[in-house]
Amino acid sequence: MKKLLFALFALAMVASLGCAITNYPMITDSRGDYSGLIRTAHKAYIETTSQIATIYPDGSDELFAMVLQNQYGDQTLYTFNNYDPTASVLFLDQTYCDWRYEGCEIVNAWNPRQNDDPFDYQFFEDCSGARSLSVLLDQASRLGECGDALFAAEKQNLASVFADLDTTTWRGGSAYVVPVHAGNASVTLTSATGVSESAPIFGNFTGFITEELQVAIPMTPNARHELNYLRGWVAANGNTASVSVTYEGLSANVAVTFRPDGLGNNAGRF
Repeated sequence: MKKLLFALFALAMVASLGCAITNYPMITDSRGDYSGLIRTAHKAYIETTSQIATIYPDGSDELFAMVLQNQYGDQTLYTFNNYDPTASVLFLDQTYCDWRYEGCEIVNAWNPRQNDDPFDYQFFEDCSGARSLSVLLDQASRLGECGDALFAAEKQNLASVFADLDTTTWRGGSAYVVPVHAGNASVTLTSATGVSESAPIFGNFTGFITEELQVAIPMTPNARHELNYLRGWVAANGNTASVSVTYEGLSANVAVTFRPDGLGNNAGRF
């Protein structure tokens, strides 16, 4: 989970990527005399190791995912946006596991138990947050759902990773200051055909991670250079890639599909 946090943080930091989960493991549980697949009956919020919001001059976007699973293990995955026009980053609060979100879905992905394409999806470009969507994520490990977070205890362990970082005040609380630059981070892209290339990190990025492991990332103009680099790489090598990330000695690997339109939309916001 520590690796997943850093992978997602570095992806968002380096490339300003809004992410949609299009593949997710089957939901199972063991309670009482029952052990096996769970029928969710309604959409369930997918817990995250860390909530990530990107901050732009016209507001902040926080994309989040929900899953609906039937008794056979077939799923529909949804991506929504928690948009704040003031850019004050009011993170989605799922303390009470509210699944009754009726907003417009950016992505709807059918995820059957068998014979599934992990990156098939429907995209609704008129929905809030659609402009930020740049990456489709094949989530290989189950994160847990609201009310049943598999790795809740890990969050306290993850917080200790940042013990040596500087802190600042963020929205009335404390937050860790996380610098990212070519001296402490690297990103390697490997295409489906095996072409591998180190992605440049232009300048310095600074993110903030709260004590609840919520990540806020101001998108500065140098993000445009990262996005334009990615657009060129995707045009030359295809949009499916394995992304290897290292940060201060930690490493992670994430399988993704890039959306060229999303990369272009984000680059045009600067």
